[in-house]
Amino acid sequence: MKTRPEFRKIALDFAKRNGFDTVHFQGMLNNFEVYTGGYKVHSVVGLPQIILTDGKTVKLDEKSDPLKILDSCKKLPKIIFEYDCAAFFGNSYAIVLLEDGRLVRYEYAYSRLGPEDRMFDDEEFILLNSPELVKEIKKLIKENKEELRKISRDISNPTICDGAVETFRFGNMKFEGSNILTVSMEGYKEDLKKYNAVEMGWEAELLQFQRLFKKFRNKFNEYLDEPFLLEE
Repeated sequence: MKTRPEFRKIALDFAKRNGFDTVHFQGMLNNFEVYTGGYKVHSVVGLPQIILTDGKTVKLDEKSDPLKILDSCKKLPKIIFEYDCAAFFGNSYAIVLLEDGRLVRYEYAYSRLGPEDRMFDDEEFILLNSPELVKEIKKLIKENKEELRKISRDISNPTICDGAVETFRFGNMKFEGSNILTVSMEGYKEDLKKYNAVEMGWEAELLQFQRLFKKFRNKFNEYLDEPFLLEE
C-alpha cells in the first residue's frame, strides 16, 4: 500500500529524455504510477501526455485515451501525521496516519550502516482504522499550529553521536533532525547546574517540541491497545 509516489525520479528522467521539463504525479493505475509531462514555460500542447512507471519499466502511453486514464487514477490518501525513525543501529520504521482513517506502521529495516545490515524485509501493518482518530489529530494540529510554526523545522540534540534521524509531519508541517526523542529534555536546566555546564541555546526549543509531540502521542495511545511510542 503506497502513501506517496516512489518513482518520480524515474519518471522525470524519462520525461526529460522525451522533451519534457517536469512531471506531475496524478495517481495510481493498477501497479503503475501515473505522471503527466510538462514544461517550465507554460504552453498549450493539446491532450495530456501520460507517463507510466512501476519502478522497473517506464513508458509513454500514446495508445490509450489520456483523459480516461486520468479519470481512472486512484489518488493516494493524504498523510495527516507521520513519524519516521531511521536508526543508526537496528531497525527503522515509520508510523503514518492517513486521511482515510488507517494508522500504518512500516518496518522498512533500514540501517545507516548499509544494506548488508538489514535485519528483515520491508513490512507494513495496519494498527488501526479510525476516522475518529483522524478528526482528533486534525484538531490537535489546528490547536497547536501556531506553537509548531515557531519551532525550527531542523531540530536536533547535538550531544548524541548515534541514535536516529527522526522526521515528523503534522499536516503540511515537516520537522527533521537527529535524536529529537532519544533523550527527554525535561529537567535539563537542573542537569546543567549539576554538571556545571552552560546552556547552548537549542535545549529550550527541543523541550518545547517534545512537549508538543507528547500531546499527539497521548492522543494516539487513547486509541491503541499498546503504546504507539514509549515515554522517553
